[in-house]
Amino acid sequence: MNTDIDQIKKVNKKVITPLIVLGCTAIIAIFTYFKRYPAGDFFVIVFASVVIFLIIGLIIEKMINRFVEINYEKEMAERAEAERLEEEARAAMEAEGGGEEIGPLDIEEQDVPPQF
Repeated sequence: MNTDIDQIKKVNKKVITPLIVLGCTAIIAIFTYFKRYPAGDFFVIVFASVVIFLIIGLIIEKMINRFVEINYEKEMAERAEAERLEEEARAAMEAEGGGEEIGPLDIEEQDVPPQF
């Protein structure tokens, strides 16, 4: 489970902006080419679309980064809470059982009947 969170953090989000800029600008460039815009207008339109989609791409990239950070913080808080509850349960069992060490439960070691 820890590797899943680390992989989410490691996802390369830097390619989002260039993909948006290149993809959307290519569509606009092809459209303006087939509509036979004059060369001056073509370059102005394509340059303006690069700037506009660069700004849009940066905004989307920042939003995705923030969402990933929020999810990462939530997951870390949930893990800390689970560890705290596990420690409390272990301490309660040790106090109740006379200091018997309790390890994490392994499902393979338990005798569980198969479910159909």
